[in-house]
Amino acid sequence: MFVFLLPYVCACLWGHVGEETGEIVSDQKETEQAKMAYKVEVVMDWGIWELSMEEYLVYRLALVMPEGYVREAMKAQAVLLRTELVSAYREMGGTVVQVEEGGLSGFYGNKQEDILIECRKAVEETEGYYLVYQGEPIQASYFKISNGHTRDAGEVWHTDSCPYLAGVPCEQDKASMEYSSVVTVEKERYIELLRTLAGDDYKEETLWQGGLFTFDEAGYMTEAVYKEEGKEEVRIDGEDFRHLFGLNSASVEIERKETDILFHVEGVGHGFGMSQYGANCKALNGEKYDEILKAFFYGTELAKFE
Repeated sequence: MFVFLLPYVCACLWGHVGEETGEIVSDQKETEQAKMAYKVEVVMDWGIWELSMEEYLVYRLALVMPEGYVREAMKAQAVLLRTELVSAYREMGGTVVQVEEGGLSGFYGNKQEDILIECRKAVEETEGYYLVYQGEPIQASYFKISNGHTRDAGEVWHTDSCPYLAGVPCEQDKASMEYSSVVTVEKERYIELLRTLAGDDYKEETLWQGGLFTFDEAGYMTEAVYKEEGKEEVRIDGEDFRHLFGLNSASVEIERKETDILFHVEGVGHGFGMSQYGANCKALNGEKYDEILKAFFYGTELAKFE
């Protein structure tokens, strides 16, 4: 009797194993298909270059990350780039995002796999992961080198919507060869550039000797204000001011001389979020990409894009 019942018992115990495996395989395929459905359309001068989300990230990472940085730092950057895309998909309410060419044309038709090897590994090893705060994608800010401290978004932007963008010490950035720079601008050129914002009717002396500069706690200029009696005051955002004069960052000390002005600048970039140089230093010290991200973005965690 047992011999005759054995096939029945086996069927009861293991008969659905293949069925369950089939369901798992099916779910995996559906997940992969869903990921492939998310596209990035790169607007080129000749038309649209369509890429899968993950493939786009490989090229984007190669553009924004300095060469020679180690894997864990690159993985941290890859997560931030993916977070930007996830936010864009949510905002658009669809599966396609359009971006401007922004340097990607150099990869079209010339994949440059030797350059992309490390970028591809960083993207693949973080596949699907993005950064969230209380379940929502963060504003994934990053820049090249801090002045020794990142900036507090709440202080500068007067908002509590990005509590994870709190200022953190980044002393290791001071070791970078690009940490400090000096820009010299002739008096005439300085006044000429300011007049593009203030107007030609502002007196030369007001623009040259005037200017009330305010800075945040991290040492970055937040605003430059010029006033002249009988005229509307001119307020220039710190980031706009630094771009006006081609400065690497708004962390600047101003030195006026008789015929020109010197800007002593520290750091490269806006100073919010992750310092790429600082991230690389942390990676060289053995920190993993998730630890690096948590150090720069207070209270965040990783989520998986499904």
